Order: sequence, then structure tokens, then C-alpha cells
Amino acid sequence: MSLRDLSVLYLIAGLACAVAVYRASPEGRRRAALSAALCVPLWPIWAPIALTAGRGEGSERVSGAAGEAAARVQGALREGVSACAGTSFEALLSREAASRIEAEVARAASRHAELDALLRQSGFDEGAAAARVAEIERGGGGAGARSLATAHLHLENIRRLRAMRDRDARALEELADLVQALRTQLVLARFAGSSVEGVGGIVSEVWARVEGLGAAIDAHGAGTEGPIAT
Repeated sequence: MSLRDLSVLYLIAGLACAVAVYRASPEGRRRAALSAALCVPLWPIWAPIALTAGRGEGSERVSGAAGEAAARVQGALREGVSACAGTSFEALLSREAASRIEAEVARAASRHAELDALLRQSGFDEGAAAARVAEIERGGGGAGARSLATAHLHLENIRRLRAMRDRDARALEELADLVQALRTQLVLARFAGSSVEGVGGIVSEVWARVEGLGAAIDAHGAGTEGPIAT
């Protein structure tokens, strides 16, 4: 193999790594583009650093936010229960009801942690999967249409798993905000003498969000979101 052939292969590998770095980067488009451009001439050194750093920062950010949201829900629920204990609002947020909500939140946080841990594994690296698709599309390795379809399926499965993980994190954060608002409304109602009707609406919304969390988890467990082929 001539030096020219080696140079062409090196450039192709650099471009593939650049695509993977750009797609996996959690930064803005400009910084992602700069990182990808740097990857073309220096891919043996820069690609592993950029891909590992991007994946670690994104996972820690999402995982940390979900754990914090679950803790916020638990704290706000306990304060809300204490605020309405012995009042006419107690039926709206009893200790038993708060325990049920905490249980669903714990299930959602557990599923999120499971997905997050799974996506940290090398076999679920979105950047690597995208690079493989790009390589096959360029005709590398003599792979055919069937190999391309399999590579696309693998990449899509990873993206679906990431979307599920991120959706759980957002749902927990939104529920945490809502439960905190419920807590402050219960405290206000206790001291300002507001009516039960003023609290009932937000309680109903909390339960709707909790039921949504439970339905998503049950659907995941039953496989009703569709099989993920490998």
C-alpha cells in the first residue's frame, strides 16, 4: 500500500470521527464544529477525548437533574403533608397519597438510572453508531444494503433509548416544580384560609402527572413502546 493510499484512509477515518464527535457533542453547534474540525487531522488522539468527555458530561447532567428532581418531590410532599395535617385540606394530600406519589417517583428515578447506566456502556455509544453508518454509506468494508439497514437500526435504537431517558428526566423535573407549587399553595391556604377548591385543581394536575409517569414505566416494562430489535 502506497503512502497516498494510507493518507486517503487516514483522512477517511478522520472524517468519520469528526462526524461522530459533532453528533455526540453536548455543546453548541459552533463549538461542536470546532471540535469536529480538530478531529480530522488529530483523530487518533482527539476523538477518544472528545467522545468520552461529551458522553460523560451529558450523562452526569441528566442523571444529576433527575436525582435532584426526585429529592425535591419527596421534600415538598412531606412539607405539604405537614402543612395540611389537621385541616380541611388533609383529604387532598394525606400521608397515604404522598406515599403513593413517592413510590411512583422512585420507580421513575430507578428506570432513569437504569437507562443512564445502560447508555454509558460502549455498545450503546451513539457517536460510534453514527460513525459506523457513515462508514457504510461511503462504501467502507464492502458492506451492502443489509449491513446499512442494521447499522441504521442500531443507531435508531440508541437514540430512542436516549430519548426515553431524557423524557423521564424532564417529567421528573416538571413534577418536582408542580409538587413544590402545591406545597406553597397548601401553606398559603392554611394561613390565608383559602377554599378547598383553590387547591383541588393543582392536586388533580399532580395526580395526572404521576399517572403519566406510571403509565410510561408500565409500558416500558410490558414492551408496549415497540420492540427494539438488535
